[in-house]
Amino acid sequence: MTHKFAIAICTYNPDLRLLTRLLSALLPIIKSGGETVEVIIVDNNSSPALNSYSEVQDFLAKAPHTQYIIEPKQGLSAARCRAIKATSSPIVVFFDDDNEPAPDYLDILSQYFEKYPNVGVWGPGHIEVEYMDAVDSWFLDHKYKFQQRKQPFAYGCELERWGQYCPNGTGFAVRREILNKYLEALESGMLRVTGRKGNQLSRGEDVQIVWEGMKLGFAAGMIPSLRCNHLIPASKANFSYMARQCFGTSSAYIPALLQSFPEKKEQNYNLPSKLQIYMRLTTLKLKQILRPKRKHEISFEIASYVGGLYGIANAMKSERTQEIINLAKSFQLL
Repeated sequence: MTHKFAIAICTYNPDLRLLTRLLSALLPIIKSGGETVEVIIVDNNSSPALNSYSEVQDFLAKAPHTQYIIEPKQGLSAARCRAIKATSSPIVVFFDDDNEPAPDYLDILSQYFEKYPNVGVWGPGHIEVEYMDAVDSWFLDHKYKFQQRKQPFAYGCELERWGQYCPNGTGFAVRREILNKYLEALESGMLRVTGRKGNQLSRGEDVQIVWEGMKLGFAAGMIPSLRCNHLIPASKANFSYMARQCFGTSSAYIPALLQSFPEKKEQNYNLPSKLQIYMRLTTLKLKQILRPKRKHEISFEIASYVGGLYGIANAMKSERTQEIINLAKSFQLL
């Protein structure tokens, strides 16, 4: 049977409240899509296994053409690769376990993939953040930190401007040609970013998929009418988690970039001297004291800065790597 879309849910030890919201949102989408939709749940070695939950069992009973697979190799990239191999649809839509897509999600994607055959990756331009628990008031004013957005229509394929139109991993949809190339690059060892792995918050796998598409000549973009909720529990809406997330995102960027575009190693990314690092961190710590209302944002700036150093050290195999690891540990980022 030929399907038009594959919906892939890759998850590890999810918050069952959030996963249930996702599965409930998918049922009407799957029903309206009928025979054109296949679904795969990749359990990335959760404990207990997801199919032991009645909510998941109920979904599997109601959703036709659904596979449930356990992927023992930890890491989001490994889970996504398993989903790519286990599906056959020309377009794969990836949802995290904290996503809640709108009912017309596939209808809109179908229209845009047909209208813009040169675009290989589409993502939602409208992401609404919903906190599942009581949170510090700071988070209520900074939902954009959890991807809240209302983006205008945009697409493109210029590496230098990718941040202006590149969707993040929340509900992004990818053409099979791009995924096949991404899979080939991973299996050949060219790409080695594992993505989120257990409790580690390293990233980079989403943008590597987009970059593989750009290499094939495909653009990427965001659709304003494509809507998805991002559900945030208290376990993520806290300052320690946010700092580690900033660190993980920054630490993954340079390794991901140089894996995808090895020729850029000629730019010779260098670590600042110890004195320069000390002066930069001292300046940021002073800012925290002088601007107490911005102390949290500055903490995240510190985490991003240290993450960037860690990424350069890893990518360039620097002899100073242990120094940077110790620095990250001193800020409780590793």
